[in-house]
Amino acid sequence: MAFPSEIFRSYDIRGKLDQVTPDIARAVGESLVRLEGAKTIVVGRDMRATSPELAAAAMEAIAGAGGNVIDIGMCTTSMFNYAIIQLSGVDIGMMVTASHNPADYNGIKVGRRDSRPVPGKELLEMVEKVGEEKRQMGQRGQVESKDLVVEYLDHVLAGAPKVDLSGAKIVIDYGNGMGVVSVRPLMERLGAVPVELYPEPDARFPNHEANPAIEETLHDLQAKVKEVGADLGIALDGDVDRVKFVDENGQSVQSDHLLALLAQTMLTAGDKAVLAMNLSRATHEAVAEAGGEVIEAKIGRTNIISEMLAGNAALGGEFSGHFMFRQFGSLECVDYAIVQVLTHWKESGKKMSELVAPFRRYANTGEINLEVHDKAGALARVKDAYAATAQEVSERDGIRCRFADWWFILRQSNTEPVVRLTVEANSQELLSEKRDELVKMIMGT
Repeated sequence: MAFPSEIFRSYDIRGKLDQVTPDIARAVGESLVRLEGAKTIVVGRDMRATSPELAAAAMEAIAGAGGNVIDIGMCTTSMFNYAIIQLSGVDIGMMVTASHNPADYNGIKVGRRDSRPVPGKELLEMVEKVGEEKRQMGQRGQVESKDLVVEYLDHVLAGAPKVDLSGAKIVIDYGNGMGVVSVRPLMERLGAVPVELYPEPDARFPNHEANPAIEETLHDLQAKVKEVGADLGIALDGDVDRVKFVDENGQSVQSDHLLALLAQTMLTAGDKAVLAMNLSRATHEAVAEAGGEVIEAKIGRTNIISEMLAGNAALGGEFSGHFMFRQFGSLECVDYAIVQVLTHWKESGKKMSELVAPFRRYANTGEINLEVHDKAGALARVKDAYAATAQEVSERDGIRCRFADWWFILRQSNTEPVVRLTVEANSQELLSEKRDELVKMIMGT
C-alpha cells in the first residue's frame, strides 16, 4: 500500500485527517514489532477526533503481530516520554498527536527507549517494507490499559524540591489541549487553586492556537493575570511538551530567560547544560554563574536531545519552550519544569518580574521570519558584511556573529523560502539599529 510521502516529516508523521489513516497507524504499529523487534510498546494519544481510531488500529496491529501493548490512553507528551523511559520492559512507544496543529490534522510520533525519536524517513521505509512482507501468524500479544497520572506525578515530585503553593495566585491557560490531564492534578498536589482558562480538551482549539511560542496566543492569559491580580501565569501547548510563563504584570518571560532560571535553580558545579545556538547571552552567563558548562547545539529539539545524551547534560532547552532534563531521559517534562520554576519563585520571596529581571538586561528581537527566495544569497551577503569584524563567527547553524555589545544568528528554513533572524544587543537603541540594518541587507533593499 502506498502512503503519501509528504506527511512523513523530519521526526514524525503529520498531515490532514484523510492522510493520516488507520492503515498508516496499523502499518506503523506492525512495523515496530516485525522490523524493530519490539516486544512491548507504549501507545498514547491526544484528544483529536480521529485519535481513538488511530490508536486502536495501531494497538490491534501490534497485538496481531505478537507484540504487547501498554495503552496509556489520553496523555501529554511529557507523560508519554516518561512511559517509554521509565516503565519496566518497554522497548519503544508511539503517540497519536498533531500537537498544536488545527483540528483537521493528526499525526504519529515514535520514540525509542534510548530517547531518540524515529525519523519520518525511517518510518516511511518501515511502513512500506512491512506492507511488502508476508505475514506469518503467531501468538497474539496482550493489551494492558494503564492509568499513568499518579505514578508519573510521583516521579516528577520525587525529583523536585517540596513546595507548598497554597495561597499562590496562578492562572493557567490550557489552550484546550492535553494539559489538564497532568497539570491540574499536579497543582492540586502542590496545594494551588489556580484560575483556569480553556481546560477542556478540544481539538478545534476554539479560543486560540495552543502554541505559546506565538505571543498573540498569550493575550487572554496576560489579561486574566492582570484582571485577578495573579502572581504569574502559565501557558501550555497542545500536547504539553512546551510551556511559557508570564509575570505578574502580564509580560511574557522569554523562554531562554526561563532556561536561565532553571539553570540557577538546578545546576551545580560541573553540570552541563545544552543550549540552542540562538539563546541569550544571559542564559550562557546564568549557566556559568551556577558553575555549569555550556554545550551548544544546532536549533531543534532532536539536536538538543542528541547533545544532552552525548554529554550527559543535566539540562537543555531552546527558544520555542522545549525544556529537557536528564532525570527524564534528556526528554521534555513540562510538569517538572513547572515545579522547578514555581519552587524557586516561592522560596525566593520575589515577584516573578523581579526573579527574571537580571536576565532581561539584554534587548532581544526573538526569532524574526523573513521571506527570501534566495536564502543562500542572503546568508552570503550577511557573512561578507559582518564576519571579518566579528569577535566570533560560527557557521554550524547558518551564520552567527558575536561582537562586544551585540550578536546575531541567521539561518535558513529547511522547508520554506524563509530565513530566521535573531538579534541581541546591550541596549534597545543598538538592537533597533542592527535589526533594521540586517533586515535591509537580507531583503536586498
